[in-house]
Amino acid sequence: MLLFSKYYKIVAIFTFGLLLNSELLASQTYWFSDTPPDREFAKKLSSSHDGLVLKSRRDGTSKLLWLREGEDPLTSTYVKEADAPLILLDAKKNLKTVAFKNKSYAEAIFKMPDEGFYNLFMIKRFVEDNTLYSITAKKEVLNHSCREGHDNIKEKMPPNAYEAAPVDIIRERMPRERFHTHVTSGDIVSYRILQKGKPLADASVTLVTQKGWKKTLKTDENGHVTFEMIRDYYPEWHEFKRRTRENFLVIVEYVQAQSGTLDDMTYDTISYKATASGSYYPSTKDYQSYLYGLLIGLFAFFATFLSVYLYRRRRLNVYQEQRLD
Repeated sequence: MLLFSKYYKIVAIFTFGLLLNSELLASQTYWFSDTPPDREFAKKLSSSHDGLVLKSRRDGTSKLLWLREGEDPLTSTYVKEADAPLILLDAKKNLKTVAFKNKSYAEAIFKMPDEGFYNLFMIKRFVEDNTLYSITAKKEVLNHSCREGHDNIKEKMPPNAYEAAPVDIIRERMPRERFHTHVTSGDIVSYRILQKGKPLADASVTLVTQKGWKKTLKTDENGHVTFEMIRDYYPEWHEFKRRTRENFLVIVEYVQAQSGTLDDMTYDTISYKATASGSYYPSTKDYQSYLYGLLIGLFAFFATFLSVYLYRRRRLNVYQEQRLD
C-alpha cells in the first residue's frame, strides 16, 4: 500500500506539473492585430488592400499593430504594456528594430516605404521549471497601391523568411495569387514551418477561426502543413456582406529535449510556441449563390404573374355588339 501511495503521489505531482506548464504556455499566446482597441481611433485610419493603415503626406504609409494575448481571435485581450524586442523584416529583406509604444495599449508602428510584404516578429524567452519557453508572434502585412501599377509583382510575391527566428510560420502563396488576392472560405492554405531557417517536422499546427472552429495537424518532413478554410459565415440573405473580414490564428507548438542556460538559469527542455494571424473573407461562390437565388426568385415571381395574367385573359368574355336591322 505504501508503494502504491508513493506511486500515485509521483503521478499526481507529474500531472500537476504538466498542467501548470500547459496553462503557463497557453497564457503566453501572443499575436498581432491590426484592429484598434479604440473604435474612435479607427476613424483616423485608412483602408488598404490588407487592413487599416495610417497615411500622412509627410511620412507616407505606416502600419499599426496591437499585441493581443489568447488563443481565441474574438475574445483575446489587448496587452496593456510590453517590453519584448521587435524585429521587422521589410519588403527588401532588410532587418530593423522596432519598439513598442506603450500608451493605453502595447502598439507597434512602422513605415512601409516600399511595395511588398513586411514581417514583424516578437520573440520572448524565459526559463521556468527547467524548461525554456520560446514564444514568437508574427504578422505579415502587405503594402500596395494601385497607383504604382501592377508590373513586376512576381518578384515581390514570394514570402520572406527570418532565418534567426526560433520558429517561423511561412504562408505559401496560393496559385495565381496577386496583391489583390484574399483568403476566402473554401480556399486551401499551406504553411511551411521553419526552425532557424530549416524545416521543422512533426510540429503541431492548429488553425483557429474567429467563430471558434479549430483543427490541429502535424507538419511533414519538409515542415509543410495544409488546411482548408472552413465556411462559417451564414447570415440571412438580406444581411450578407461580401466584405466581411474575420481573423484566424495559426498556432505552432513543439517540444524539444535540449540542455542549456539562459540568464544563469539552466534548462533541459525547450518548449516552442509561435503564432501568426491572418484574415479571410466569404467565398465569391457564397454571394454568387445569393445572387442566383435572387434571380431565380424574380424569375419564379414573373412566371407566376404571367401565368395568372394569361389564364385570366383566356377566361375573359369579350363584349360583342350586335345590331338588328
